[in-house]
Amino acid sequence: MSSEEFQAVESGDGLSVIDEPPAVAVPMELGGKLAGLSLPRQVLALALWPFLQNLMGVGVGFADMMIAGRMESGEASEAVMDMMGAGMYLMWLLMILQGAMATGAMALVSRATGARDIKSANLALGQSLLLGVVSGFLSGVLIWLVVPHMGRFFGLSDLAQEYVVDYMRIGALLAPFSGVMFVASSCLRAYGDTVKPFMAMLLVNVINVGVSLYFVYELGWGVQGLAGGTVIGWACGAAMILWFLRPGGGLSQRQSKKSANSLDPLVLRLENMRYDMPMLRRIWRISWPSMIEIIGMWSVHAVGVYFIGSMKAGTIGAHAMVVRLESVSFMPGFAIGMAASTLTGQYLGAKDPEMAKKAVRFCWVLAVVTMGGAGVLISVFNTEFLALFGDPSSAQFQMAAPVIRFVGLMQVLTASMMVMKMSMRGAGDTRTVTIYSFTSMGLIRVGVLWWVIRNYDIDLMGIWQVMICDVLLQSAIFVWLHFRGRWLTREV
Repeated sequence: MSSEEFQAVESGDGLSVIDEPPAVAVPMELGGKLAGLSLPRQVLALALWPFLQNLMGVGVGFADMMIAGRMESGEASEAVMDMMGAGMYLMWLLMILQGAMATGAMALVSRATGARDIKSANLALGQSLLLGVVSGFLSGVLIWLVVPHMGRFFGLSDLAQEYVVDYMRIGALLAPFSGVMFVASSCLRAYGDTVKPFMAMLLVNVINVGVSLYFVYELGWGVQGLAGGTVIGWACGAAMILWFLRPGGGLSQRQSKKSANSLDPLVLRLENMRYDMPMLRRIWRISWPSMIEIIGMWSVHAVGVYFIGSMKAGTIGAHAMVVRLESVSFMPGFAIGMAASTLTGQYLGAKDPEMAKKAVRFCWVLAVVTMGGAGVLISVFNTEFLALFGDPSSAQFQMAAPVIRFVGLMQVLTASMMVMKMSMRGAGDTRTVTIYSFTSMGLIRVGVLWWVIRNYDIDLMGIWQVMICDVLLQSAIFVWLHFRGRWLTREV
């Protein structure tokens, strides 16, 4: 995402950078939670808890689908599943701005941690949290206003559209809490602390499922109860992670000084939440390309859902099942990608580009093996997984099964694309990621897909085959960009 030296010099142009390579030939040791660990142990420390967190997230997604699939029967059940498919994309739209702010925060905190500059890391944390809350509020208002129109855009039936408005009007209330969670979790991971984000998301997921079950089955609130449980879960998680970041909530002074490479803990102080234009500019400079990329990704996916919505009733619900099952393979891949992102930023901050490259390539191989294995798992046992969502003999489920078999075998491509893109974001090279990602998706997922649908009578499988072509192209592009090496010289 050459060698760079992070220095805590405030200026309108960002952090000062020295382009000379380090004089020493041995790898630089990192600070923070990663101090003194070998590369495999660093990856394990960074990836294990995010993997468990992703496992929980997938479990909650499955639980929501299982609750929704058994909420109604007949035509109403099909409408609920279509609502879940549309709601999945609307929730993604809800979190775009927060995700972009989290990307910028993570790049700066990881660089500062690698350079052992905890003062700048704490300032980046405070300023990015301000942006996270503001962006969350704006996202919630946006979703509240557009959700009635998005149901029609996705081609939902009248009943499914009614469900999605009820669901998202309540779901939009979680946006400020998700802003806090996204940014704070990314900063902690960039520092090397992956346990606290896991604990906060554990609370989110436990409360989400428990409260949703109570609201839906005990109080009979239907889709509104499902959304209400989600909002309450995120609010509790945001409160917990802020509690973890309070002064005195991290490592004790005795623990933080027990090795020469250890740093003071990452903490949230009120003075760091006051308006600071130089730091805000740095965060924004990294974040806005990521925001454009994610908006572009969402728009491209929304066009795909629009095409799917033009097919027969129930296709969106089948598509949602495929996406949920595909996410099983994302669990190890995303966790390893997060490790690659953090290590890239920290090693570049420590002036060791060779170790940054070595870390990314180690993570790449690991992701290909683990995601590929998980993909084979969902491909082979697709029927058993589908049975979790309801009756696998229904037409909607039969539509999803062959797509899952195909998509599962393609996850090695997704692993390459994911790790390379996330490592470049960790380096702060979000602009390059945006340009190539959006170009590929625009050409294939919009242009080619539109041409194929216009000229051929394709089904859900055909749409996924076109989308996999985009994954193939992006994986090739980002592997090439990695070996080209310009991401190593990106200034933040």
